[in-house]
Amino acid sequence: MCEACELEPDLPALPPVQLPSAAEALAAAERSPGLADLRRYVAELDGTSKPGRTLLPRWAEACGLVRVLKDTHVPMKKNAKLLKQPLELWARAFEALGEAGYGIAVEDDEVPFEFGMLFPDFLSGLQMTLYSAGGTPMPLELLYGLADEMPSLLTGLDVHGGSQWHHGLRVTLAVLDRFGAIERSEAGEEDLAKIAEAVGRPGPDPTLVRLTPLAFWALNRMLRAEGVDAPVIGELAAAPFETLADHLTEASPEVAEAELAAWLAHRSPADAATEAAGFLREAESPAQRLLALLALEATGAVGVAAARTVREEGGIAGAVTAAWLVERGEIAAGTLTADEMSLGMTDHLAAMDDFGVLFAELEALDDPLAVVGVIAAADHPDRLRLLDVIAQEHPDNKVAKQARKARFTLRRN
Repeated sequence: MCEACELEPDLPALPPVQLPSAAEALAAAERSPGLADLRRYVAELDGTSKPGRTLLPRWAEACGLVRVLKDTHVPMKKNAKLLKQPLELWARAFEALGEAGYGIAVEDDEVPFEFGMLFPDFLSGLQMTLYSAGGTPMPLELLYGLADEMPSLLTGLDVHGGSQWHHGLRVTLAVLDRFGAIERSEAGEEDLAKIAEAVGRPGPDPTLVRLTPLAFWALNRMLRAEGVDAPVIGELAAAPFETLADHLTEASPEVAEAELAAWLAHRSPADAATEAAGFLREAESPAQRLLALLALEATGAVGVAAARTVREEGGIAGAVTAAWLVERGEIAAGTLTADEMSLGMTDHLAAMDDFGVLFAELEALDDPLAVVGVIAAADHPDRLRLLDVIAQEHPDNKVAKQARKARFTLRRN
């Protein structure tokens, strides 16, 4: 049973993932020190090995490699062939880690007892967080936030995570690292500054974490076995644009670009433009509208023609399309109405906020103070959210103050 599916019964549309080839997966499984640990444990059984409560004995038992006979661990003969099938053994051990993970709390007295009890769901939450990132490295500092939330999320009680759950996270990551399910890197100077801004303190941990291709393969297999819509790269080429957009909302730029190219190659430019323009009219978020415009861009003249029609119909879709036509030199900037300018800019900034680069985008503009006024004047569903973000988090006090003032005025009206 996929514990991640039980933890998140209404999973959001997952981004497409790149899976390793069969040869790459087999080689990675063979290199896993954690797999070697399990094989060695079974090989060294001598008829006196007690079924310990620590991780490795519990893990071997959860994998079906050993069983209890007269209060000792003995090999499971019917599963002995697994020891010579590294990829299948790796997959089984990956799926069984949640069941065995209580041993982590037994081995490390700094890990709270509750961590061991809730470990299967904690592990599932961690795995799905990393899976949903689609190969983009996740800052360890943000995973600490997940560790803080997990006790309350899983118990329904107001339980704080604290440093013990942070330690439990680090121990879990160490196990996954030895098993070959994650890889670590360090954030560069620019990314480290963004992490510091996100956590609200200087000197954050620079560690970044992501799943290995082998872990993506195993998790994808588990999800699909449970009927979860978990595509791999290239599978969305024949899907409606709406489905494509759902799965690419949280995808990395590289994955989104590859999937969009495959989708475009599957149909004529005219059909692609018609479908993308239709979706653009109904899109509910700035990121979705941006993806539709990228599709129109790739269809050439027919995309421009479709965009002109969308612009004539007005609304947010018409405004962002008008700005896009100006950028392409298809219409003159002077033809934009005041509403088109304010709606288009606000939608663009909302998309940048979704991508985590709002302040960088504001800094690139000539007059951020004036931009706050443009946002406030726009009849856009995201304007209050944007003003709140700028008011609370913008590093320039003048810009933040202007946003607070605009927010207060709108609230009074």
